[in-house]
Amino acid sequence: MSPRITPVLFGLGLVLAPVSGAAQDADPVGQLVEGYVACLLGEGDPDIVDALFADSGWTSGPGEDGLISFAPGSGEASFAYMADDGSFCHVESMVVDSATASEVLATTLQSAGQTGIEYEKDDMGCTLLRLANGRGITITSGGNDPNCGSDTDSGVRFATE
Repeated sequence: MSPRITPVLFGLGLVLAPVSGAAQDADPVGQLVEGYVACLLGEGDPDIVDALFADSGWTSGPGEDGLISFAPGSGEASFAYMADDGSFCHVESMVVDSATASEVLATTLQSAGQTGIEYEKDDMGCTLLRLANGRGITITSGGNDPNCGSDTDSGVRFATE
């Protein structure tokens, strides 16, 4: 793990420790935090992302079509996957709506010390957060054909380019 990531992980651990413990009791919001942290701090490196998920009690395995899949230690309402080339990392909830996921993401980014975030729209018109390092995070509904939002589920995709 990168030396520059370790202090951030430590800081996030202090801030988010109560949430992470609850996530292993199948708390979907806590699981979103764990997924967002892994995708954000992993910066597209599959080995680091895998280690961050594992540290939170998630398991990984091969997914379909060049994807690596991640599942929390308990519950079935959340899951994540990333491209094995590291081009994106995606966290999805089947029970947390897009507006709540957006709030959880904002808190997670703030806790990680992310500043200078610009809000844009992607080519579908969905909310796109552009981080200071140029990486983008798109908020949508869940599912195979996502919309820009949902009252019942959510998807958050971290792009590495």
